[in-house]
Amino acid sequence: MAAVALVTAPGGTARAHEDCPHFDLDDLWASVEDVDVIVVGEAATVGGVWAVQPEAYLKGSALAQPLTLATAPSECARADLPPEGARVVVALRRDGGSFQWPVPAALFLVDDGAAVNAGDAPVSLPEDELVSRIREVTGQYAVLAADESEGASIDWLRVVLPVTLAAILILAIALVLLRIWHRIDPEG
Repeated sequence: MAAVALVTAPGGTARAHEDCPHFDLDDLWASVEDVDVIVVGEAATVGGVWAVQPEAYLKGSALAQPLTLATAPSECARADLPPEGARVVVALRRDGGSFQWPVPAALFLVDDGAAVNAGDAPVSLPEDELVSRIREVTGQYAVLAADESEGASIDWLRVVLPVTLAAILILAIALVLLRIWHRIDPEG
């Protein structure tokens, strides 16, 4: 039997471990596949529950809300709580409406540009290098909008109205030409 079996999760991604997330910079492709979200953010508490307030997403759908961690008991090793307000780079796996607590190797505490984790073999590298290595695999770096005015929207007066008027004008011209054509060839 293989020590690590690949299991397909409900989301359809391959999991390196059935229950515990896996994160190893030496095997980053498999590590990225094993988690649902990777974010750069700030440690926070929301309603007494530890969470990450995201600044940028390196993997996953970019949501402006805090990512809360499940408080249910787990057999997985848990990363130590970083101090509130600390910058982190963290890889998380979904667990219902929240996320599983990150394993020590998947939580990098960022201090003065250095990202350090507390895995079995602790890793310390510049934050920029960590982010660029993850981006090489995911191809994503989504920064959240500061407010709704920066988000995707449609300009009704400068886009929708002129396009609608142009479509009506083209339809009117087509109807006039059709009427002229029926005068020339009433049977056609």
